[in-house]
Amino acid sequence: MRRLVLITAVALLSTSAANAQQLLADTNKDGKVTQKEYQDSRRTFLMRADKDKDGKLSAAEWTKGAEQVRNEVRAEGVDGWPKIGKAGLFGILDTDKDGFVTPAEVDAYYGPRFAKFDLNHDGFVTRTEAAKVQKAVGD
Repeated sequence: MRRLVLITAVALLSTSAANAQQLLADTNKDGKVTQKEYQDSRRTFLMRADKDKDGKLSAAEWTKGAEQVRNEVRAEGVDGWPKIGKAGLFGILDTDKDGFVTPAEVDAYYGPRFAKFDLNHDGFVTRTEAAKVQKAVGD
């Protein structure tokens, strides 16, 4: 579970040197992330692996998508790239166990996780909050 929380924290923060501590999910660039921005970013990121555009991810699409992300992250020099796609997240997200992950399943999983990053419970995650969670889980 620590690994999933860390991966989620990294999803909020950029890991490249040029964009250090930039909030990736901050679509309106106001320096903080709302739950909607966070869920939208997770859904968009994961569903980009839906190559047949049927609105859901098969295990094969998930595996290929994870391989692509591992290669991208490895090329950027990010530590931990071998673990991407290997935490059993597909099985966790596929709550109805039909062999597919849908956008609704992604939202249902990531919605409650937002609260773990919103340390002061104000409805926003700031760079400071995301970095604190990442540091705590990474230690």
